[in-house]
Amino acid sequence: MFENYDLDLSSAWPRLWLIVPQTTRDELGSAREGFDSAARLAGWSVLYLVLACWWWPAALIALVGGTAALIRGRAGIDAFAQLVESAVDVHGRDLAEALGIPCPGQLEPAVGLQITRALRKRT
Repeated sequence: MFENYDLDLSSAWPRLWLIVPQTTRDELGSAREGFDSAARLAGWSVLYLVLACWWWPAALIALVGGTAALIRGRAGIDAFAQLVESAVDVHGRDLAEALGIPCPGQLEPAVGLQITRALRKRT
């Protein structure tokens, strides 16, 4: 739940993604790639740690790689989260209007709750 707007971001994100401009998508993709890169580095660090059972220098490589992955991962996910929050701040009103929910000013919790109710499909 996106607390500031009473918006369920997991339900709203796919629809929001469809209406944001390509430049926003590119920025989000770039930030996500930074996090993905850190995750790959963490994976390689784990593999080097396993290799350290037979070759001790691999433990140093794993330690350095794991530390770098942690630092890069935190920075990458922080950048991605800030961009997602910004996308909701800037385009949340557009989402409401695209769904036929009146939003005369900025996105507010009452409108966010209406969006959430509209997007959560009950089976």
